[in-house]
Amino acid sequence: MSRTEKRMKQSMRTWMQIAIACMLLLTGVLWTRAEDDADANSGLLPSVTGDSLTFSGMALRFDPVNGPYIHANASHYPLGFKSAVIDSRGYLTIRRDRVDSVVSIIVDPDETLTARGITIGASGGGVVTNLYFYQNGRLLNLAKPSDYAIIAGPFSNAWVTIISQPK
Repeated sequence: MSRTEKRMKQSMRTWMQIAIACMLLLTGVLWTRAEDDADANSGLLPSVTGDSLTFSGMALRFDPVNGPYIHANASHYPLGFKSAVIDSRGYLTIRRDRVDSVVSIIVDPDETLTARGITIGASGGGVVTNLYFYQNGRLLNLAKPSDYAIIAGPFSNAWVTIISQPK
């Protein structure tokens, strides 16, 4: 057998070993991922109805002069919320009347805010939930009058819904 043939044979063995190692590695990764998925799914619960859930909801109004407040009138009926204030970090902090385990938080900017490119994220959800306002991806600091002015208006609202389960 020539030197060239020996080198080709050795090269072929090396590539086969690499291919087998890659397959074993991939199998291990997939096996581990399946284990992780099984662990994550072990906490899933079936749907519930009736007294098993708590629903809190409100329209949050962003008055240009008086700041944010829970909007209540004949057309807006808030449930379960106690206060809305801008904290020193510039986040909007809302407080509920319950200390439940959160199932879901939904915060939707209304058409006024959506037209301005505003999106809102939420964090927390027990008694205290912080709302984070963004305009075109930039986090707004609502403690700054210039940033608050971006969301303020006589009809600027965010709709907040928290679904929770009593502890």
